[in-house]
Amino acid sequence: MSGKSRRSEFWFFFLFFFIAYLCVWILDELFFDATVDLTDLPMGNFLPLGFFDPKVGPMVLLFRPLMAIPAMTATIRRLHDVGKSGWRCLLWIFPLPVLGWFWLVPLLLRPTKEPQLAI
Repeated sequence: MSGKSRRSEFWFFFLFFFIAYLCVWILDELFFDATVDLTDLPMGNFLPLGFFDPKVGPMVLLFRPLMAIPAMTATIRRLHDVGKSGWRCLLWIFPLPVLGWFWLVPLLLRPTKEPQLAI
């Protein structure tokens, strides 16, 4: 495993992430009551998918932190692959979460930057 992630590797990971999130969310809706209203949290509307369904149950509350580190590392590896600093992954959450997405997603869609060989 290198410190870089090709476009297909990155986007297949996020496809898995969203399918898994959807399954967890459906199970949460079917079997558990909503325990937390994300809009009550500071900047809760800006949490991923927090604007879609602000009331979540225990399964979603467990899933989100468990997937936060893998999602962040996949983003860092993808940024390295396009020749950018991994610190830019913080644009998912800082300074304004939703606005950062509009700047970060085009970076993640770029093709791989091949290393320049010095001759």
